Amino acid sequence: MQALLGGTGLTTHQIHERLRDVPIATLYRHVAQLVEHGLIDIVDEQKIRGASEKTYCVASEFANPTADELKSLSSEELLTVFTVFTSGIISDFDEYIRTGTPDLVADQISFAQADFWATNEEVDAFFVTLMEALGDLRTNGPGMGRRRRKLTSVLVPKPEAGSETA
Repeated sequence: MQALLGGTGLTTHQIHERLRDVPIATLYRHVAQLVEHGLIDIVDEQKIRGASEKTYCVASEFANPTADELKSLSSEELLTVFTVFTSGIISDFDEYIRTGTPDLVADQISFAQADFWATNEEVDAFFVTLMEALGDLRTNGPGMGRRRRKLTSVLVPKPEAGSETA
């Protein structure tokens, strides 16, 4: 799944180039299971020297599901969607650390968690503020001293023993 998160689609041969430690027969079995369970889609198929070469990508409903699509998913499907999402984060970080010598301080790499208490209205206000600040940055184009960066956030309610959540 991680190899396919770039969004462009890959053939089994291209996936194998990225995952050289996985035996090709094992890779074909895994790809077949991912297709069978609807986690990846065949987006192209071409005949190459009499054989069929398929190009795969993450199923769209798992790559970037809409709020309505998320509402219709089972708990198991939701976990799959979240796994695809977090695999993308891992893939992004892997790409970062494999390019040159990573310097987390100089590159301002940050990953952290912060627990806080908030009402739904306070969370809505927080996201409005965050999106306004992010909106200003998103109007920037490439320029001197600028690097393309990615902000990823996950907000999950955390049940507290004996707390009121109503």
